[in-house]
Amino acid sequence: MLGYFVATAVVVWIAQTVLGLRQFKKFNNHIKELRREGRVAIGRARGYFTAGVLVLFVIDSDCRIQRGEIMEGRTVFAGFKAFDNFNGLTLFELSEDLCKSMKLSRQQTLAVISAQKEYESYKLMKAEENLAVN
Repeated sequence: MLGYFVATAVVVWIAQTVLGLRQFKKFNNHIKELRREGRVAIGRARGYFTAGVLVLFVIDSDCRIQRGEIMEGRTVFAGFKAFDNFNGLTLFELSEDLCKSMKLSRQQTLAVISAQKEYESYKLMKAEENLAVN
């Protein structure tokens, strides 16, 4: 009986690892596709007891959102869907109040704000690198 339990646990662990790696590879390929359209801002909200959320915004040179995609779920089978709520806005116009007015969930709001903050951090880091080089 214990042998079956151990064997089942090993099979489940291997399946989880394989499916997790497959999802990671699929995510990386998706990011590469989006980067062909423009810069990509990525935001995330981890979910421990709720579903995690990942938001991708394709932005132009003025930081205007051209396209958005969202992935939310608890399993490795979650996929990206269109998330056009913010198309046409600049990344810097995003706020919690705007998200609340659109009736986004708390996790979705956290992911949207995370995308904005991560992109701001990235721009700041790039500006500092340019100062150090010059």
